[in-house]
Amino acid sequence: MGKSKKEINVKDLKWKKVDIGDALDDFNGFYGLEEIEGVDVKIINGQAHFYSKDEEIDLNKIGNYDSDKDVDEDDNDNDNDEGYSEGELIEFKNFDDIKEGELSAVSTDDEQEKENKDGMNDEAGVDESEYESANDELTINVFTSNINLNDVDMELPEWTKIDSSLSMTILQGLSKLEFSKPTEIQAKAIPYALKGEDIMGKASTGSGKTLAYGIPILENLVKSLKENDFTSCIGIIFTPTRELAQQVTRHLQRVSEQILVGDNKCAILSLTGGLSIQKQERLLNYKCSGRIIVATPGRFLELLEKNDKMINRFCETKTLVLDEADRLLQDGHFDEFERILKLLCQRRQKKYSRKSYWQTMIFSATFSMDLFSKLSSNQSLNKFKNNKNSKNYDELELVLRYLMNKIHFKSKPIIIDTNPEDKVSSQIKESLIECASLERDLYVYYFLMMYPGQTLIFCNAIDSVKKLNSFLNFLKVSSFQIHSSMTQKSRLKNLERYQKQAHHNNVLGKPTVLIASDVAARGLDIPGIQHVIHYHLPRTADVYIHRSGRTARGSNEGVSVMICSPQEAMGPLRKLRKLLSNDKKIVKNKKWQKTVPLMPIEVDVVNQLRERHELATQLADHDIASTSLHKDDNWLKKAADDLGIDVDSDDEIRDVFLAKNKTKKLNKTMSKEEVKYAKARLNELLNEPIRKDRRKKYLTGGLVNLADDLVKKRGHDSIVGHHKVDALEVLKKKKPKI
Repeated sequence: MGKSKKEINVKDLKWKKVDIGDALDDFNGFYGLEEIEGVDVKIINGQAHFYSKDEEIDLNKIGNYDSDKDVDEDDNDNDNDEGYSEGELIEFKNFDDIKEGELSAVSTDDEQEKENKDGMNDEAGVDESEYESANDELTINVFTSNINLNDVDMELPEWTKIDSSLSMTILQGLSKLEFSKPTEIQAKAIPYALKGEDIMGKASTGSGKTLAYGIPILENLVKSLKENDFTSCIGIIFTPTRELAQQVTRHLQRVSEQILVGDNKCAILSLTGGLSIQKQERLLNYKCSGRIIVATPGRFLELLEKNDKMINRFCETKTLVLDEADRLLQDGHFDEFERILKLLCQRRQKKYSRKSYWQTMIFSATFSMDLFSKLSSNQSLNKFKNNKNSKNYDELELVLRYLMNKIHFKSKPIIIDTNPEDKVSSQIKESLIECASLERDLYVYYFLMMYPGQTLIFCNAIDSVKKLNSFLNFLKVSSFQIHSSMTQKSRLKNLERYQKQAHHNNVLGKPTVLIASDVAARGLDIPGIQHVIHYHLPRTADVYIHRSGRTARGSNEGVSVMICSPQEAMGPLRKLRKLLSNDKKIVKNKKWQKTVPLMPIEVDVVNQLRERHELATQLADHDIASTSLHKDDNWLKKAADDLGIDVDSDDEIRDVFLAKNKTKKLNKTMSKEEVKYAKARLNELLNEPIRKDRRKKYLTGGLVNLADDLVKKRGHDSIVGHHKVDALEVLKKKKPKI
């Protein structure tokens, strides 16, 4: 027989409250902790009994006990259904170590918890009122309680001013992301959105439109969890590009990470093309998943048409959001979305036997017809605009009437316009570089050498993206590309690689470049972009606004540089500047050319870069042509094999167009010796420093001691004898001549 232990009455235990820091944090649902020393726990018939750990212990510290309740440590009870001996001591580590049903006091089910509480009260003699008082603090739950914000020391007073009903969960997410106060579009839109109003919002790029519609949707998610609703669809958000959909999803997940735990991990889902549709279907079938959907119209329509149950599920959505909605006004982009609306509306009206619409919110930086109608061939839009019944409306009213013909609003939406005058953010400094068409690459390289930093370059053609990326890589400039011909995984991988390399190069003072087609023009928030270069002028003015908006995000400033030939300056550029000009700021007799300053060019530096440019261009052309020829040969061989034809023996099968195209590519290739020489010569030039004013001798001579600058690491990182320059500061100082 072992030494006996003394059982202690539960109500005599003197628990000590453990300080766990900020009481506002939910710690994944864990709100309090108390501890007791010198006590062992036994599980007897499924109930917890407490015994003194040592007979020598000071009983005044742990409470009184009844000596008649001594229990022999080695006594066993084989009738114990839980698999433990009646007198067996269990080492208590954490709640995860206890199997379901072993310790009823930790059950999360309300009914079971009540039974366990009653049972403990009966056996241990605990007063029920004392039990409720002692555990009152621990029963608080973030989803079922109403926290009075006036009783809490809030760190986000600006957010609670716009709407006092914002939940603590969302406020915590905003605080962790250091969003201390709402932007203008958020402050104006969120109160109306929380009331269920339809909204048409217009704000500059980088002004926080995502949270303007995202916070109200997340609030509805929190509200549904309080009401024990874990299945209904809260909102559907449509974006024009896959990258934007992924970005919006991550943004909402970061704000709401407090509630995205357990079964709610997949509550916010991104549904885009380029990724496995089978995996997306499995995620949608998972418990509590897909309550907030962020999707591109193409993939969402594919899922609806593939599974009729999805239509029943999503037709009951509470909110529908169109991010970058102006894109829908252009030909070819509205067809899929129109089909989605038709499917959901028909099923919703059939289900409710009446007309019933969801809350609709549409947001964009551009809601001006002229920005995409005058530079495009959108005949349907021009026809609507020129309608005699539409001439008496201003720009936003006109767009609203057009959208109301296409989209089902509950009522006339509230128009919120935070930038009625400026089409391009005032935080963006615009500039122009005029050059010959064949020298675009040279001046891109010059800009990168002169103003190292994070630069995003936009091209109109995918071939130009590939060529420029290869050109800069041969010049040992860290360059990455994204375009629509790449797989979705490759795009995301290149974006991650770019951001990682940019962080490293910023320390070294080297440029990091992301080259993209217009797939990256809308909505993408790429941190740290200092410069945007328009390698080609965009085809429409709204694209220019969205491209330029990739810099100057939030409260930052940025630079937008256009590279164009003199011929383009008199054609597309002239139209672009007239569309972007603000009527209230136009000076009488002021020419359109004077609305954008020229970027200052140092000719001596450009001349030192010309040989590098020529060699890198030859190598890039060779690289692109060789890769293309290899693909063409593989395709032709496969086609011939499928037809059972020998390509080498039958030249008649060769198409004339293919032959001419192959000849053109062959003319751009070089022999192995030529490639070897070009690379060697280029590496030799790259090892030679670029010198201001071509100073090649006597580093210690002249007005500036270059040797001293080199030793003390002063001056420009890439150009000897040149002081450090910043494109933004240069443009701030330079004023266009009028």
